[in-house]
Amino acid sequence: MIRLLPLLLLAACGVNDPLPPAANPTEAACRAEARTAPDVKTTYQRMPPPENATARQRVEAEADAAERAAYLRCMRARGMAPRGGVEPVRPI
Repeated sequence: MIRLLPLLLLAACGVNDPLPPAANPTEAACRAEARTAPDVKTTYQRMPPPENATARQRVEAEADAAERAAYLRCMRARGMAPRGGVEPVRPI
């Protein structure tokens, strides 16, 4: 069981990624651009302390939504994502 722990931890890291895996260099560049987008940075600057788990989860969800939006803007600007579609459900 001890030997499986590192593998489980590595597998858990990919589960919380708000973006799809990069399949080409353009997608990888948009992922990197989305991580450093101003909206994402300002959202993370508002992160409450770990003791306030409810508020922390809310801000993490907002940061994930901002990162997805920045990724889609980048993909659309490069002609890689279709226009329109359905906006993802946001937690309240």
